[in-house]
Amino acid sequence: MINFVLHKSQNYRLVQETLIKSIAKHLDRQRWTATLEQRQEGRVNFSLFIRLPTDILMSHGVADKNYLTIMNAEGEPMVNELRALFVPGEWLKRKLLAYPGVRLAEEQIHCVGWPRLDLLRELAKARPRPASTGRRRVLWAPTHDFRKRGDEQLSTSSYPAFEQHLPALEQEFDVSVSLHPRNRPNKMPTDVALIEADAVISDFGTLVYEAWALGKPVLFPRWILGDRIQQYLPGSAEAHIFERRLGYHPASIEEMLDMLRGPLVVGPDVEEFMSDYVDQYRAGLSGLRIAHLLETLDTSS
Repeated sequence: MINFVLHKSQNYRLVQETLIKSIAKHLDRQRWTATLEQRQEGRVNFSLFIRLPTDILMSHGVADKNYLTIMNAEGEPMVNELRALFVPGEWLKRKLLAYPGVRLAEEQIHCVGWPRLDLLRELAKARPRPASTGRRRVLWAPTHDFRKRGDEQLSTSSYPAFEQHLPALEQEFDVSVSLHPRNRPNKMPTDVALIEADAVISDFGTLVYEAWALGKPVLFPRWILGDRIQQYLPGSAEAHIFERRLGYHPASIEEMLDMLRGPLVVGPDVEEFMSDYVDQYRAGLSGLRIAHLLETLDTSS
């Protein structure tokens, strides 16, 4: 039997629900259960949150953010307590295998892609694109700003600092905003707005990878973020993106506007990185792959 260990947080409830459903729909309903923050003995326990009691973990977001190298109270990587770990692709697997103190063997870390891409692609097929207005559709989708870093307590999110630039964008483009669920009352994950966007403005969260996977160029407001991500998240995939300047990194709002007026593409550097970071990111069927893997790891039957 497989048991999904659920988090009680309302901020992540719908994200969690979406990811679990994308996996559970490929399992026999008699073969799985779900509990709230409780591990079940004699079952394969699977969770999306590193601090919950579980046997198998997959992060609730596809971004790295050094989430999987969080330490426990004894100064040990928390992932060492797991039976298995699911990661999106080889980039993160290599990082973890080389990370000091991580004792998981190579065969315990499985590359599974990202199941929310399954849903986004299904939604894109079912939902006709709106008629063109002649203006580029731009989505600003920052991650949350609840985590402050360093002595100055700086945010690594473009929220709320980028908000002041929205009027300038709205003069020329059709602009939509989707804040992180932690920053808004409506906790719905970002899906329709992402599918309909021509370009995405973001910083270092899951939406960066989902936008690229859907073929949408991403712009990072470098003049706001500066080198904070490299400084406070060293070794992360997001620091790598900023160090290599993958995507578009305007140094001012004026430069961003100029970029948005011109041709934008998902370049070969991004394609190469995404192929390494999210396994089978173009066609995945990640939910099905995870379900089959959980069944393989379940020895209770």
